[in-house]
Amino acid sequence: MTEPTPGAPRPPVAVTNTITGDSSLHMAVQAGTIGSVHLHQPQHSPPVPRQVRPVAASWTDRERELTGITAWIAAQHDYVVPVVLIHGPIGVGKTSFAERLVHSLASRYPGGQLHADLGSAEGPARVSDVLGRLLRSVQPGPLPAGGEELANWWRSATAARPPVCLLLDGVTHADQIRALTPGGAGHLVVATSHRPIPELSAEGAALLALGPFDPGAARAYLSRCLGPDRLHQEPEAVTRLIALTAGLPAGLVLSVTQLTRNPTRPLSAVVGALDASRARTAATSPGALVSAALDTAYSDLDRTAARLYRKAAFLPGDTIDSHLAAAITERTPAEAGADLADLAASALLVRDTDHPVRGPVFRYPGPALAHARAYAAREETDGADTEARVRAADWYLATATAAERLLTPSHRRLDRTYVYAPQHPAEFTDRRAALTWLDAQSADLMANIRSAYAAGRYGTVWQLVHAMWPWWRAARVYDLWIEAHRLGLEAAHLYNNALAEQEMRNALGVGLRGIHRFDEAIECFTEVLAAARAWEDARGEAQALHELGATTYEAGRPEESIGYLEQARTLRESREDRRGVALTDILLGQVHLNRGNTTAAIDVLASARATLTEVADPHDAARALAWLGRAHSVAGRHQDADQAGRQAHEEFAEHGSRQWTARSLEMLGQTAAAAGRDQDAVSLYTQALEQYSGLSAVDAERVRRQLEAAQ
Repeated sequence: MTEPTPGAPRPPVAVTNTITGDSSLHMAVQAGTIGSVHLHQPQHSPPVPRQVRPVAASWTDRERELTGITAWIAAQHDYVVPVVLIHGPIGVGKTSFAERLVHSLASRYPGGQLHADLGSAEGPARVSDVLGRLLRSVQPGPLPAGGEELANWWRSATAARPPVCLLLDGVTHADQIRALTPGGAGHLVVATSHRPIPELSAEGAALLALGPFDPGAARAYLSRCLGPDRLHQEPEAVTRLIALTAGLPAGLVLSVTQLTRNPTRPLSAVVGALDASRARTAATSPGALVSAALDTAYSDLDRTAARLYRKAAFLPGDTIDSHLAAAITERTPAEAGADLADLAASALLVRDTDHPVRGPVFRYPGPALAHARAYAAREETDGADTEARVRAADWYLATATAAERLLTPSHRRLDRTYVYAPQHPAEFTDRRAALTWLDAQSADLMANIRSAYAAGRYGTVWQLVHAMWPWWRAARVYDLWIEAHRLGLEAAHLYNNALAEQEMRNALGVGLRGIHRFDEAIECFTEVLAAARAWEDARGEAQALHELGATTYEAGRPEESIGYLEQARTLRESREDRRGVALTDILLGQVHLNRGNTTAAIDVLASARATLTEVADPHDAARALAWLGRAHSVAGRHQDADQAGRQAHEEFAEHGSRQWTARSLEMLGQTAAAAGRDQDAVSLYTQALEQYSGLSAVDAERVRRQLEAAQ
């Protein structure tokens, strides 16, 4: 099986996806004023995170360990962050115990409960990826690029919060805990690991070894799940089951699941199947015992569910839903959904969440992934792993492209190539659903990008990166943005698609500009400009000139910027690209304001507003109006400024633009302050601060400084 390519591929070259130096976030400081207004919007602060799963009603025993470790935590000094490492063999119930501990201490940590799984389908998770997810839970908005700076932000963000409890699953070495420990004092870190990590003891951590249930606890668990009557009917089978599972909770859970799925099935039948599976190997390690229990659960599956269990183990992402399952098994989403439910009922998958767009979302629990891969290696044909990954990537590409074209219809359309054209890509009812899907799938999309690059499927790489454009623009996760676009750029080059290479380079420049790497961004846009001119690609040339104008302006070089922007405007005008002209005019208006030419600013911003309204681009039309209000204010036309600012704010609120709803309040506060209406300015800044607190700490801090100046 080969990937379709338009030309002969070039030999691969090494790519290093790292970001070094002092990266920082872009901050657009908007001076100037608009007018006095009192507006009230609901605060969009994120909820206090409660990411740890509820404790199962079947929780049994462990009270001695729970009491001991709780007392140890209470005895620690207030100025430290206690670390508890719960270690033990596979299937011993480390995660369940950690969840029970965290919930029992919830009242001590009002900042919330955070959870991160440091394992993934492709091996240990990248600490930078985990940091990004944790930071977005407590501090929405754009993040810096680079692992070291992310770690610094994480410590700073948590130091400013009430104490939090962080659960880290699947830790393999001490550096992971060190990098992820919250800043400040009073927090708690609870981690799980298959093995003890002795160097943590020297740093004051508590290492708690968790063992299997003793026979009494195992019997209590079975009684709670199956009922005492069922146990009384077959006492010898109960004793044998406890012995065969060695009291390991994972083995007991799998056995209970089989019995509850078949209420009339004798317990002795399950014990017999488990005994036969155990007899096939002489191993008695905890891993072998759990594997034997997994074998018996797998043997109970019907053919299609067993096939899905094996094939899903090939995927690079960590979660699966019915549409993705349908894509890799060539079934309908309804059929695949039934298979997923069957696997969850067998405890071979865990139902992780119910997503508003994806529906039920599942993942492999603990040792089940390795077990599924072992069966896949034995029972699937050669090439099945590659086929499953390609089918999954093609489905992701088709669905992400549908989201891209709904969310950003003006984004340059590039060809999509599929080995297996998906029959059931997810469908989106509206823009919010599309962006919600992209956000929920961003981690798995990145996993597919990395996997495709490693496999040499370069067309898939740049096409996935390109299709994710709405998410890059909305989330502004610059570390992933830059990594993905560097991979996409190299992949487009190796795929021998010059236009895709230019799109990747242009988007990479936007990301670099976002972290204030202006010189590198300018280098990207300059290369795009030269290539576009060589190909006589007027659209690409105009876009590159526009981006050069935006970058030089943000770099504090307005005189240089205006030359680029005027060239971009002329080109777009010659192409009758009315929307493009208007977008450039918004930037030109800002440059004119910077140079003190309010008359020119008002003219181009008013024209941009009219055009964007006519071409039905409500978001950018509101942006033009907000800047027009600023221009009126700088010109001393406070009544016009007030009217424009009010209208822009209403339009942003109507169209759900949270970032610009907050920004328009800030701009209205600046107007009130400039007009001497300090009380109005304080009110507006306060409202803007409430909005920004749920979006961006950087913007919130800027408004906080303006609020203090106005008080």
